[in-house]
Amino acid sequence: MTFPQLCTAAPVALDIPTATENDAITATAGLLTGWLGIVDTAGFRSAVLERQQINPPLLGNGIALPHARTALVREIVMAILRTRDPVPFGPQGLPVRLIFLYGIPLHHVSEHLATTAALARKLRDAGRVQALLETTDADSFRQLLL
Repeated sequence: MTFPQLCTAAPVALDIPTATENDAITATAGLLTGWLGIVDTAGFRSAVLERQQINPPLLGNGIALPHARTALVREIVMAILRTRDPVPFGPQGLPVRLIFLYGIPLHHVSEHLATTAALARKLRDAGRVQALLETTDADSFRQLLL
């Protein structure tokens, strides 16, 4: 699946009230409940939370990229959540509002790197990030990522 296809298919939830990093990740992973590419949604969520404890992937500028490379997904999956208010992430409690959660099958190492790089490139643009924070609907949000 190409990056644009992944973004187009990703469920998006905007302005969700969450208070903690765990709540925000759980809410984002919950958007993938019933997704055919996931073998076990609860197990996948646990794998992402476990990965967060080791080295939380934070881009700065209010953006987090929680993810897991795991056998619990059959294909690359992504869900996106924008929190209503900043949520503290990582050991420093950095404020995050944009969460791009994704899962990668174990054997898809190059796709893992490509997905992370594509997200980082798109989210480097301060104007795009501001637009992602301001847009009012999921379709417009997705279009900003293409």
